[in-house]
Amino acid sequence: MDWFGGLKVLSLESRRAEEMGTLIGKYGGVPVVAPSMREQKLDLTRALDAFERALAAGDIHALACMTGVGTRMFLRELAARDPRHLDTLRGIQLVARGNKPMQALKEFGLVGVNVAKPHTWHEVQAHLLTTLEAGQHAVLLEYGEAMPAPMLRELSFAGLHVTSLPVYRCAFPLDTGPLDRAVRDCVLGGPDVLLLSSGTQALHFLKYAETLGLLSHAREALNRLVIVSIGPACSEAAADLGLRIDLEANPHKMGILVRLAAEHAPGIIEKRRLLRAG
Repeated sequence: MDWFGGLKVLSLESRRAEEMGTLIGKYGGVPVVAPSMREQKLDLTRALDAFERALAAGDIHALACMTGVGTRMFLRELAARDPRHLDTLRGIQLVARGNKPMQALKEFGLVGVNVAKPHTWHEVQAHLLTTLEAGQHAVLLEYGEAMPAPMLRELSFAGLHVTSLPVYRCAFPLDTGPLDRAVRDCVLGGPDVLLLSSGTQALHFLKYAETLGLLSHAREALNRLVIVSIGPACSEAAADLGLRIDLEANPHKMGILVRLAAEHAPGIIEKRRLLRAG
């Protein structure tokens, strides 16, 4: 199968880096996989202390679960303190931002409400504004980066008491060699296509470029590529960074992401070449 036709395809995937490289090769691309981040668990001691107190007082009315990873981390530590906390959670509204946090809730015997597609923070915000009353308390499980300021502002304006609880942060990988080479290669015009499976990948790529003094060059370089996003949340985060998304996978799965890019990226590149040629 030669859909990419030998195009150089950059992925910033970390957890599934090997699988991503195999998929790119399967569709005829030359894979350049540069892990961009690692999940760094935070010390939840003080946050869980406060959560337990509010839970015992009946002062939590909704828990918004933004990712599967963050939800599992949080529930595992909460249950380790006292398994009865999971029973208490069954009495409050559990809100999931998509299928992964929904699955994580099920693994702990909990039932959540999945917000409407495309499962971005906008849908979580809308759901909370619709289902909670002024004065009620919503806890938002942060993931990777801090919750968007506009979301926190809108919920607060509606009179909701909002607690943003950070579960983990995304740090640079321990081995930054591949990321370093990817940034420099992009600036020199190396790759043809960029596959993004999270907005944090793009953020870390640009943050690392900044440490090299190459931020503006890296942003310009990325916008010369065909950028393919795994879904709306990823596309929105990339757009906030000043990046242009050319294609968006639907369904939002890695295999669909690679196939979509392989099918359409060569045509987009050829069209741009002809436009430049005039």
